[in-house]
Amino acid sequence: ERRFSSRCALCCCPLALCASSLLATIEMAAPTKLVNPSAEVVTKTQSLLVNAGAARGLQSVLKSNLGPHGTLKMLVGGAGQIKLTKDGAVLLKEMQIQHPTAMLIARTATAQDETTGDGTTSVVLLVGELLKVAERYVDEGLHPRVIADGYDAARDHVLDLLDTWKIDFPDGPSREILESVARTALKTKLQTSIADVMTTSVVDAVLTVAKQPLGGGAGHASSSSSSPSPSSEAEEKPREEQQQEQPRQHHHQGQIDLHMVEIMTMEHKLAADSTFVRGLVLDHASRHPDMPKKLKNCHVLTCNVSLEYEKSEIASGFYYSSADQREKLIESERKFTDDKVRQVIAFKRKVCKTPEESFVLINQKGIDPLSLDMLAKEGIFAARRAKRRNMERISLACGGSAVNCFDDLDESQLGYAGLVYEVPLGEDTYTFIDDVKDPKSCTILVKGPNKHTIDQIKDAMRDGLRAVAAVLQDKCVVPGAGAFEVAAALSLETTLKRHATGKKKFGIQAFADALLVLPKTLAENSGFDVQDTIVKLQDAHQATDSLVGLDLNTGNPTDPKILGVYDGYKTKKQYIHLSTILATQLLLVDEVIKAGKTMGKPQAGPGDDFDMD
Repeated sequence: ERRFSSRCALCCCPLALCASSLLATIEMAAPTKLVNPSAEVVTKTQSLLVNAGAARGLQSVLKSNLGPHGTLKMLVGGAGQIKLTKDGAVLLKEMQIQHPTAMLIARTATAQDETTGDGTTSVVLLVGELLKVAERYVDEGLHPRVIADGYDAARDHVLDLLDTWKIDFPDGPSREILESVARTALKTKLQTSIADVMTTSVVDAVLTVAKQPLGGGAGHASSSSSSPSPSSEAEEKPREEQQQEQPRQHHHQGQIDLHMVEIMTMEHKLAADSTFVRGLVLDHASRHPDMPKKLKNCHVLTCNVSLEYEKSEIASGFYYSSADQREKLIESERKFTDDKVRQVIAFKRKVCKTPEESFVLINQKGIDPLSLDMLAKEGIFAARRAKRRNMERISLACGGSAVNCFDDLDESQLGYAGLVYEVPLGEDTYTFIDDVKDPKSCTILVKGPNKHTIDQIKDAMRDGLRAVAAVLQDKCVVPGAGAFEVAAALSLETTLKRHATGKKKFGIQAFADALLVLPKTLAENSGFDVQDTIVKLQDAHQATDSLVGLDLNTGNPTDPKILGVYDGYKTKKQYIHLSTILATQLLLVDEVIKAGKTMGKPQAGPGDDFDMD
């Protein structure tokens, strides 16, 4: 026995000379090194430290921007460009992020913004906090899989609570609710005075495009505000089966096309002078000095017909042997264009039966000076080379349809605008098409003294439009100001954790602690004591058994409904779902391997054949 104690258990040869034993030792040490010796590997607990460190780093960058009292970030480009913003989506898109884990979190957060229009910073904060709390439990010896199972159970419970505490509007949300949602979304990115001005424009724009009736009554909660008491885990059905048996009713049948809302910018006056135009604003105008600058009761004709001499599409030439033939050629070319202009003039005389009526021609192609002169003498306002995107919006805003030929013009092809006028601004001239009857497209005119202000308002407007459209489709909202997160954390500790068994309780407790990162950050950015604020919110929720949020001006607990602070249902649901999935996946990573193939064109090998043709 002593003689064989130093021999290999696989082949009974000496351990020092055993190749199989040496190979087994190498495989246990670093399996990836055998596949790719040049690979860089981060293993075991170090991978969690790397992922959690990247998440905390990104969290620390965006943490100070959360809420109406958040600070701004100044982004400086390589060529000296400067951009001031506090929008999390803009920061993540503009920053150069090199860490792979941070890039993954940034992509998830921007997907949240593209879907719901808000909640980008919340995703980054919650992912970072989930990994931060999990790291503490892993250091104490708890396996990441146990924490991940607790996260999944807590996520399902929180989403059930979200369905319980949402405020439904069966007949559609009222205008007051939509303005509250828009104001909540805009105040986190703009100054309060500017956000109040733009709130009305955002709601008007979405309602113009949506064409949905507004509800007038107050909303009601889906059920009692008390936390649901789940039964034992054996009796609970998976969440996917519950969704299949009882499909959600908040999805709207039709989607709202926000591309029909044109955001036009003018570097002029102040940001408070930005307005909503119930029509369109074109960034070009008429090209003839004698054309009218302001018209009322306008018949609008949109067309895609060339009113100028054009060269043939194929290489061809015209030969003449005398001056008379040349004159006849020029006359025939001119007559071809003039006949089309005369058709427009005759149609205008037909439809404009009174002197109060006027005629507007908007052409996607060109109009030569002689044709412009003929139209100006007839009192027709003509704009040439209109942009293609504007041609579609004009038909939706004014009515009618675009024509490609003047041979069969009919009054049904005309649109109507109560007022058309030009506004010169420096070297540019803008055309306003306003006072239309039944618009399906509109314009938000953003003004500002400089480019920084205009860009900041434009980014906030896009988020506000998506947030209002989501609420209009879901027909429900969730009280904001951190009220839902505080209530959900308490419900996890008092309800779900008591019914859970085994080590899953640690994951549930970790999820409850991580949910409080949003109200903590709101309190910190507003200058209040974090721990004192959280204790006040929890005590107020337990005393009233209702959702209690944080008043950022006083630091005291308050009812978010009184303040008019509401978040979109889709925003809350999406950020909780995305953050938990991403944090769970990063938590279960046990190796970070940098040994991937080079992306792009495949590199040539020694035996590759090449086609020299």
